[in-house]
Amino acid sequence: MDFFEKVKKTAGSIAKVSSRESKKLYSIAKIKLEISEKKKKIKALYAEIGLEAYKAYREETNIARRIRGRLKKVEALEETIEELLETIDDLKNVEEVGVEDIPYDEEIEDAEIVEADEENDEDSDEAEFDGDPIEPIE
Repeated sequence: MDFFEKVKKTAGSIAKVSSRESKKLYSIAKIKLEISEKKKKIKALYAEIGLEAYKAYREETNIARRIRGRLKKVEALEETIEELLETIDDLKNVEEVGVEDIPYDEEIEDAEIVEADEENDEDSDEAEFDGDPIEPIE
């Protein structure tokens, strides 16, 4: 395998790791947004429960029948949030693969930089300057 094939292989490995990490971060952010939405629903249910509790107090009626359905919804949402948090933990605990885990070949480190021949460099004539040098501003 020559030098450029090794560089290409290493670059491809880095791209795969970056892609995998980006997908993981996107998934975690998406789940956190879902958790936030569930918490908003719970707050709204708490407000409804409070209103029903106040109405029951004013009417001197049994509150349990009036809020039972809402309390069950809160419990279900809390369970869903716990499951989502576990999913985030699972995603975070997936084996961390970093750049150091990418196959590495010492030949790449020891390779010399290949300079272009001046004969093949079409822009080399354009790089020459005919004018006066620019003096620095003091």
